[in-house]
Amino acid sequence: MSSSPSKVDIIQAILTNQSLTDQEKTLLIDEFINEIKKEYPDLKYHATKSDLTDLQLELTKEIEETKREIKELDVKLTKEIATSKSDTIKWVAGMLFVQVVAITGIFFAAIRLFAPVVTQ
Repeated sequence: MSSSPSKVDIIQAILTNQSLTDQEKTLLIDEFINEIKKEYPDLKYHATKSDLTDLQLELTKEIEETKREIKELDVKLTKEIATSKSDTIKWVAGMLFVQVVAITGIFFAAIRLFAPVVTQ
């Protein structure tokens, strides 16, 4: 039982065959590639280790960019929240002051209204 030559052996035989012209070698290699494509029709969808490494680097870069954008957004929102809190506290303090003044005014008005009038 003889083993069939590997695809690499076939290509090496084609390339090292001195009796073939470069044009004939090219035609044989093209034919060989077409046979490989027929045998493995979805070969173009297979990723190499290099493809995966490139994809990993690209995804790592995108993840780092996204982390940076999230951090910038977090800082911006934290500032906006602090500003909103400050503005709300100022508004509430102002309203409390106005309320105290109004209640005090009503209190003194009520005292004058209900206090007996002193005549001389």
